[in-house]
Amino acid sequence: MRSKHLVILIVMVLVFMAIQFIRPERNMESFQNRNELFFRYKEAPQLVRVQLLNACYNCHSNKTAYPWYASVAPVSLMINANITKAKSELNFSEWFLYDEQEQVKLLLEIAEVLDNKSMPPKPYQWLHREANLSDVERKKISDWAKEYSNALGSN
Repeated sequence: MRSKHLVILIVMVLVFMAIQFIRPERNMESFQNRNELFFRYKEAPQLVRVQLLNACYNCHSNKTAYPWYASVAPVSLMINANITKAKSELNFSEWFLYDEQEQVKLLLEIAEVLDNKSMPPKPYQWLHREANLSDVERKKISDWAKEYSNALGSN
């Protein structure tokens, strides 16, 4: 019985070592994207920009600041899958590629997920203190997103 456990342990260690060679492509755009001007213009006040960068940008852009554990499989695979899904929902790096109607929709979705506290996800907040938004910070971003969507929608 003991040798059976040893064999299982060895197989698990070998599998863990083997999956370390699976390296998903990193989400690190190397050039300055003209569409990232979203964070440089007046659309968002400085405080809102900083909060969006800290809480949202790692997953919802083409530039992720990877922590050390993002190099260890299977965590690296899970992180890559989460980033891919997040960018399919909203990619700030491509903000100006969205038409005005889509921008309005995305802004209202930003407000909604902040109001119902479904973003940023809890596990992300546990590992990234800067993404842990207070109720006041959530309200500021949400109010800004609603105001900005109204301004866009009235054009």
